[in-house]
Amino acid sequence: MRTIYLHVGYHKTATTFMQGSIFPNLENVNFIHPDYITEDLKKLRLGRLSGYQIDLIRDEFDSFENDLPLLISYEGLSGSPFAPRKVKKQSGILKDLRRVFPADQYDVHIIVGLREQVDLITSLYVQHVHQGGVMDAGEYIEYCRNNGVLENFHYQNYLKEIENIFGRDHMYIMIFEDFKKAPAEELQKLLEFMGEAEIPEYEEVKSVRKANKSFGTMQVALGRRMNQLFRTPIHPEGPMALISLPHRNYLPTRYILQNKLSYGLHHRKYQLPINLQISLKKQYTQSNYELATQYQLDLPREYFMQ
Repeated sequence: MRTIYLHVGYHKTATTFMQGSIFPNLENVNFIHPDYITEDLKKLRLGRLSGYQIDLIRDEFDSFENDLPLLISYEGLSGSPFAPRKVKKQSGILKDLRRVFPADQYDVHIIVGLREQVDLITSLYVQHVHQGGVMDAGEYIEYCRNNGVLENFHYQNYLKEIENIFGRDHMYIMIFEDFKKAPAEELQKLLEFMGEAEIPEYEEVKSVRKANKSFGTMQVALGRRMNQLFRTPIHPEGPMALISLPHRNYLPTRYILQNKLSYGLHHRKYQLPINLQISLKKQYTQSNYELATQYQLDLPREYFMQ
């Protein structure tokens, strides 16, 4: 029976760091970078799959055979944080993962990272501006509410789905805030779960652009207004079409604002308006109490109304 580790996200819980610096350097686990299996991951995230399609996806994953446990890491497997109505529900994705890796052939373990909801949604809003969005924070939260995004962040419901399909003892929960506070300690716990004895050596990335430093308060305000000038998939009404240039994969907004000069002039961490923070805290506090109780988690105090 082959062992499979599925790192399903959530988004904004250090998945990019794990995929770029930690997972490729593991000695006892065979990590498949999502770039190599993009189409299969998209099908799992988006489509209604026939038995034949499930078999093809399983065959593709099995082709990465080297007698080691297999690790697949893709935050989209926890659902879409932007347009969930265009993709399968979280439960549907989990059920298809079980179809790909049936219990009689595969020993599947799920790794899921959690992040306090207001902080996570704030980060997603900043990414909306990164990608060319023009909505203000209130409009963005309302968009998320109407599209069902906010429901995905009642974590205990998602963990219950994982437990029902794969088993409670086959699930590892990482708290993002604990990772930020003590990264080496939390990494060690995660890697021990996967049978790794120690944290592998990795190169620390210090460049502002490579590290993808988040927009601050000024950058969000200016970026949202500048984005109105450009026609993008999430702002097709923009008057100016983007011109594709070699080695220029970002919007002009990001080239102007996401650099050392911009951050040197002004960089204060962006926060949602206080009324939105309070509203979201109220929405999630009770479910976070249930989450902490049900899964014996020592959640940081920011998960609750103060």
